Amino acid sequence: MDVGVQLYTVRDAMDKDPMGTLAKVAKIGYNQIETAGYSAGKVYGFEGKEIRKILGDLDLQFISGHIPLSDFRDNFDRVLDFMNEAGQQYAVLPWLQEDQRVSIDQYKGYAELLNINAEKAKSSGKVVCYHNHDFEFWNVDGEIPMQVLLNETDPELVKFELDLYWVHKADQNAATIFKENQGRFPLWHVKDMADTKERGFVEVGTGTIDYKAMFELKKESGMKYFFVEQDQSDDPMKSIETSYKNLTEDILYKV
Repeated sequence: MDVGVQLYTVRDAMDKDPMGTLAKVAKIGYNQIETAGYSAGKVYGFEGKEIRKILGDLDLQFISGHIPLSDFRDNFDRVLDFMNEAGQQYAVLPWLQEDQRVSIDQYKGYAELLNINAEKAKSSGKVVCYHNHDFEFWNVDGEIPMQVLLNETDPELVKFELDLYWVHKADQNAATIFKENQGRFPLWHVKDMADTKERGFVEVGTGTIDYKAMFELKKESGMKYFFVEQDQSDDPMKSIETSYKNLTEDILYKV
């Protein structure tokens, strides 16, 4: 199974030396990437054609990218132009600021926005997704935002990137989510949880999440790609190397 990485994990290195950092990522063994540096029609300062060549030279596939809400709202045509040039398949809405998630009506608006942009993306073979944290599982105005997003988006067009760490942090059951929404989760974020009171981020295979059990659910979920991510680490490059080793030598090998 191919192994992807979300470059947010090595964001500081990408800011300082994107080409060198990508070379290190490829050397570890990753062959698929998801970006988190899109801005004004570029990613990490590169035009679509530029990043396509850089990644191609390193045998890295550009699967997915996180796109800010402002670009989903105001500049999605430019996002699609970039994706076509770069060879990027998925556009993911990754995060909502605190003031962007105070009412359930806001979430209903995001569902409508996702539907509209997913219809636009369909003509060029691109896919729109929503990425969760834990707050989508908190009660807002008597409803659960994640359920609203799932119910009010077109299941044939709008997909989800399920972050398995945040699902567990919210004390939710991933297996139940997959069973009730089969095929809607082509993308996963794979990160592990420390066995501490704070339940912080640790390398995959060193925490409390049973990833062998998670990967056995990949067919039911609809998973096509997954990305290792670790939001915080003292040594991000070492962390993604450890996660890659644990995945390829143990977790995936035994699934």
